[in-house]
Amino acid sequence: MNIFNRKHPLEQQIAFLSDREQFLDLLDWIAAGRENAIGQLQRAPEGRLREISGKIQVYDELLSLCGYHQLLMKRAVRQAQGLPS
Repeated sequence: MNIFNRKHPLEQQIAFLSDREQFLDLLDWIAAGRENAIGQLQRAPEGRLREISGKIQVYDELLSLCGYHQLLMKRAVRQAQGLPS
């Protein structure tokens, strides 16, 4: 269900963007934010654990929705074939 844009459903927008290296760069940045938040969990006071866990969950959902791991594999294949990223 896409309530945001009936003309261009979210799935179509993601498919269109997934062919752009800049989109993968953005997802790399989101993944780095996720890793940073995981690192914060280790030294966070107990009162912030829920907040940081929520951030990690949002990062995970975004990366999953956009098919980040599949896009990373596509990038690796392109690089292995000597194609531009």
